Amino acid sequence: MAEGVPKYIAVRDNLRQRAQAMYSGEQLPPEPELCDQYGVSRITLRHAVDDLIQDGLLVREQGRGTFRTAKQGESQHEVISDHIRGFFRQQADLGNTVDTKVLDNAVVRNAKAAQRLGLPDDADLVRLERLRYVDDKLKQHVITFLSAARFPKVVDQDFSHQSLYDFLEHNYAVRLVENDAAVRVHALDTRMAWYFGVPDGTQVLEMDSTVIDAFGSTIAFGTTLHAPGSGEIMFIVRAQKDSSAA
Repeated sequence: MAEGVPKYIAVRDNLRQRAQAMYSGEQLPPEPELCDQYGVSRITLRHAVDDLIQDGLLVREQGRGTFRTAKQGESQHEVISDHIRGFFRQQADLGNTVDTKVLDNAVVRNAKAAQRLGLPDDADLVRLERLRYVDDKLKQHVITFLSAARFPKVVDQDFSHQSLYDFLEHNYAVRLVENDAAVRVHALDTRMAWYFGVPDGTQVLEMDSTVIDAFGSTIAFGTTLHAPGSGEIMFIVRAQKDSSAA
């Protein structure tokens, strides 16, 4: 594990693998047993488990314990909520096979993207362009921009079989907590129509996404084109708890 990465991330990642291999309704060992296995406090363990509950992998039943939720491998739409996982982890948690073809990973300058990241127009940015496949079917074309000064290791990585957000968590101790999304209808140009195997001008859903960390810093800005016929996006909006309520 990279220097400075919270211990709960290592516990969460191992629990994620365990949960993915569990049967629907199977129960996790009791908290004291898990704390002994991982050598962590109950607070650290609950932080890790809470992440997986928000991801939909586990469910906690009062007085009974924590269980594997029902597996729903047919769902291939993207989910936008206040718990940032990214498309790769969402689909992997559902049991789907996710593959990525990296079209470009380079340092560039892009004034519009720099502004969305809160950086000077001439700042060096990492531009990561990918095609995302689920069970061998092209689902997304994604272009993501990040600060090259803050995340220099990104440009040297192969993201064919790994999550960008996982990489940021493990190598830079980044905890992503907010995703500001804007969705519109977009007509495909010749290049993108060729990738998706449809006529020029075919209309698809296009989404801009600005991802923010726990300290309020903008980490990434990206644009995603969703494949024709599979452009369903689910938004989950939760009201914030009112700490002043009795």
